[in-house]
Amino acid sequence: MKKINIDASLLPYNTFGMDVKAAVLAEYDTVNDLREILNDPMIAGLMQAEKEKGRLPFWHIGSGSNLLFQGDYPGVVLHCLAKGIHIVQKNDVSSAKNDEICLLEVEAGTLWDDVCAYCAEHGLYGPENLSLIPGEMGAAAVQNIGAYGVEISDLIDEVICWDVEEGKEHRFGGEEMGYGYRESRLKHAADKARYIVTSVVLKVQKARKLRLEYAGIKRALGIENIGETDLATSDKPTLQEVREAVIRIREGKLPDPKKIGNAGSFFKNPVVENSVFDALIAQYPDMPHYVVDQNHTKIPAGWMIEQCGWKGKDLGRAGVYEKQSLVLVNRGGAKPEEIVMLCKKIVEDVEEKFGIHIEPEVNMI
Repeated sequence: MKKINIDASLLPYNTFGMDVKAAVLAEYDTVNDLREILNDPMIAGLMQAEKEKGRLPFWHIGSGSNLLFQGDYPGVVLHCLAKGIHIVQKNDVSSAKNDEICLLEVEAGTLWDDVCAYCAEHGLYGPENLSLIPGEMGAAAVQNIGAYGVEISDLIDEVICWDVEEGKEHRFGGEEMGYGYRESRLKHAADKARYIVTSVVLKVQKARKLRLEYAGIKRALGIENIGETDLATSDKPTLQEVREAVIRIREGKLPDPKKIGNAGSFFKNPVVENSVFDALIAQYPDMPHYVVDQNHTKIPAGWMIEQCGWKGKDLGRAGVYEKQSLVLVNRGGAKPEEIVMLCKKIVEDVEEKFGIHIEPEVNMI
């Protein structure tokens, strides 16, 4: 099934609650539907016109949870409706390895948290620390979502795409995706314009393997005083308990987009060289930080934004969430330009105070 709407409202398709329109909104269930949409003369003409203006020929969205439309979109917006989770086998995987791992092919339109719920229910380890992150499978793989010591790239075996230029399926191995912090090859213009994710193969663990190093998760589980050795030999906490703890943490810090418009964490946490970090920690001894490697340290952008006095503050109808400074919110009826202006002011203030340029994590379209 495919649906093509002209001059379509995107209000239901972005969690920021921006009341904007797309020239065309095209939704599809199958790869054949997608091919028909791309070959539609009207849509093909619009895509070509956008390319000639030096813009992307189309924009593919998930559930709209990590983007900000800065105004009406003049081109084609695509959205996958296909949902499903299927166990798959590979002939090139040894039987011994098959006893340790499970491969799941997930359709691109499947809600990511439904994948986390499925794995927890079936005793499959890996995605639990990423529970309740909003969005769909395809967008999650492109964005390389992450939380509490886990990135989705840790779990990806293959990303299956439709190659728009060649008119055929293309499979990227996880190592071919160019993954980094909130980064992949499919976020860049050349590949974004060529490949559309149709499904993702995840590699999850059948054996008990939890990531519990984050203090917040330990506190939520009440296991702060239990040593790593004891945790490793215990059957507690359970997989479901870890998932529920992560959900409680996220619900306590992040606003529900059904109640207040937002796109989750708006800014990336900057990774700086240790020479920069050393100068800052001397000035701000209580500054939270995370060691990335022997030469780099990650500094929470939310902490810096809070130090600049923005936590809970508004600029027009746009604001900074009172419980988490990384999150920008639509207080009600905000225009895209109000969110953009707030973003710019925060970036300027952080750079002036700390000498660090923070970048949006959200796609600004």
